[in-house]
Amino acid sequence: MKKLVILLIASSVYMVSCKSEVVDAPSASFDALRTSSLLGQWKFKGYSDGKTPKYDVSLEFKNEESQLTINGRSSVNFYSAVAEIDEANKTIKIPGVGSTKIAGTPEANVFEMNYYEGLRNAEKYDFTDKNILVIYLSKPAKEAMYFEKK
Repeated sequence: MKKLVILLIASSVYMVSCKSEVVDAPSASFDALRTSSLLGQWKFKGYSDGKTPKYDVSLEFKNEESQLTINGRSSVNFYSAVAEIDEANKTIKIPGVGSTKIAGTPEANVFEMNYYEGLRNAEKYDFTDKNILVIYLSKPAKEAMYFEKK
């Protein structure tokens, strides 16, 4: 019992003596995105090959906790992700997309999987005007997704 008490006291002293150091190094890309034209809500209008969705699909860029997040609603589910943006080179990476697990029709599910795949394959973006966002995909080659500012 004595050994247990000594062990607990020694552990407590050790834990109290440990210091944690917080390094505050703001991300240059995050700072630049505070006033980015990407921020806000966008409505998915279709693909460059002319495929137009029959679903009301949304995308929103937000500054949250020192990172740029995206979220929205696809054909069936709500989704979210963290986006990596280089505004100087107009590059965008969305490595993973998380979503709710609501069941939809087979057609809506196929559309949604293709939409998420498009987001994961995003590599560049541009604006055709201040209200139209074009996200260019790495796969399939020369494909793009078009969004209109809400």
